[in-house]
Amino acid sequence: MGKKSWAWEKIYLDDRLPEGNPFMEGLLQWMDSPEGELSEEARETVWALLDTMQIDVTRKTIIWSDGQCLDIDQTARRLHEEYSQFPATLIEDNVISWLEMEYAPQDFSPTQLDELDRQIDRWINSHHRRSRRDSNR
Repeated sequence: MGKKSWAWEKIYLDDRLPEGNPFMEGLLQWMDSPEGELSEEARETVWALLDTMQIDVTRKTIIWSDGQCLDIDQTARRLHEEYSQFPATLIEDNVISWLEMEYAPQDFSPTQLDELDRQIDRWINSHHRRSRRDSNR
């Protein structure tokens, strides 16, 4: 089977793992399942689109190429309208994971990137609190 790409296309999992690692065996089985393949396809699609966008971390918005500034929920809904083959929650999870793991302006210093990470963490935490509050209504 060879190597499988996972996450940011920078990490590779080798299928030749030490015997008896149930977590890794389960992960590889899940990645080869229809659900795992759908998840990977959604990540590749969502992240590729988001890579063309900018964020305004102060306003907690993602700036689309047409100039619209949308929050995480609005971005996920807009993406789901175009890619309805992916569950809305999977799209939202990929928007959040892109913010956490992938978004990094090229011209930022390490100090600026650290501050950006802190601001993104606050943004995502605020999003989760709002989502929990909305789901309890």
